[in-house]
Amino acid sequence: MISNVARIDYRLDGGVFALPSNRVEFRIGEIIEFTVAPAPVCSVANADGYIAVAFDVTNIGNGMEAFAPGAPLAGGGADFASSGVYFDGNGNGCYDAGIDPAIAPGGRTPPVAPGGSVRLFVVGSGQGSGHVVLPITSGTGTGGAGTAIVGAGDGGSDAVIGPSGGVVVDVAAPLPGSLVASLAKTQRVSAPDGSAQPRRGAIVTYAIEGRFTGSGVASAAVIADAIPTGTTYVPGSLFLDGARLSDAAGDDAGRFDGHRVAVSLGDVAAPAMRSISFQVRIN
Repeated sequence: MISNVARIDYRLDGGVFALPSNRVEFRIGEIIEFTVAPAPVCSVANADGYIAVAFDVTNIGNGMEAFAPGAPLAGGGADFASSGVYFDGNGNGCYDAGIDPAIAPGGRTPPVAPGGSVRLFVVGSGQGSGHVVLPITSGTGTGGAGTAIVGAGDGGSDAVIGPSGGVVVDVAAPLPGSLVASLAKTQRVSAPDGSAQPRRGAIVTYAIEGRFTGSGVASAAVIADAIPTGTTYVPGSLFLDGARLSDAAGDDAGRFDGHRVAVSLGDVAAPAMRSISFQVRIN
């Protein structure tokens, strides 16, 4: 609503007077326009293998607007079955099971202010290549650009459909790939004379990186490494992600059984990287 009232101030016969004009006003039509874009992958798969594919819906109109997600569509050969659509209720950008509210079929997001956005999650099971499309419709209505919906805008103004027609149906978000685990191992030699020569008494530091890419959960993951023949394990040299572990079983995630070191990682949700190091002395 834009309104305007003029005012006149004047003096007459020693008096001061002020008079307003009549008010003129008109309502501005609410423009219905928004964009949809794939959002970065944040949430990892849970232990049941469910993943969340995210979309950001941004209100670029000039009024409050809610949005209605349609049925998700898998494409590009994706092996994906949707179990529901959710919105980012706590605003942290990641899907949180049991916290982020579901949007029932035919339901809408909370109203989004002009310039604001809401993140939606398509939650389901599946892995591999392909993508997911989430159709989004304006909660106010659809139609050709310039179509007016009488009284449907903010404050009873008319809503005017923008260039998108009030619906976006062709934005695809890639499906995270399946979990792949890999190991990368390096060694560093430090001899008593300060050289890097592998001679008697030299200390060899082994560093192992466990990499988990794609999506999913590696359950009960353990990284183990046998002590090489001709060497002796250096007690107390086992580390996980920079934190020292004990050699005794049961105290923490690490153990040395006299023949090998092993570190229990538990359930690892991709993407993730875990770093292990230990030392041996050349006999």
